[in-house]
Amino acid sequence: MRWTERTHINPQKMYFYFMENIIELKALTERVVKQLSDFYDGNSWVTENIKKKIFSLSNDVAMKKVQGNTHSIAELVCHTNSWRNFVLQKLTGNDSYDIEDNSAADWPSPPDWNTICKEFETCHLDLINAIKSFPVEKLNDTVPGRSYSYIYMLNGIVEHVYYHAGQMGSVLAAIRNEK
Repeated sequence: MRWTERTHINPQKMYFYFMENIIELKALTERVVKQLSDFYDGNSWVTENIKKKIFSLSNDVAMKKVQGNTHSIAELVCHTNSWRNFVLQKLTGNDSYDIEDNSAADWPSPPDWNTICKEFETCHLDLINAIKSFPVEKLNDTVPGRSYSYIYMLNGIVEHVYYHAGQMGSVLAAIRNEK
């Protein structure tokens, strides 16, 4: 007796359920790509795009720490680069790659501002390509070394970059208010 006969599951219905799930997951990844792209260089719903905001800063402004804020804009950009790279590594099969919270990999010391901006752009483009290339049928699989799925991780990176963009905006506003 076949398993479908034992469980009373119609193989045709199972196929359609599988295809509906794949279509939904594909739509989710397309939404993540759109959100990250709008955030980076499109029409973000919360603020001007981050590329315009970040790339217009001078080295002095980006590296400046202000009272009431733990991190400079440069540190926040490096931090978001680290976690976008984490997602990129996991999506491209580097199962052993990891970042420990509050480590040097989590909060790296910023190099010069031009290098940070180049890394920011490269990381964005590489991440978008990795998301588009990732097999949709693996999105519900658990990320190696973690207790969550790939789709959860993708939604998390969107939330993460928006959260830190808000911090960057606060730091920038504080710097402008000092003048």
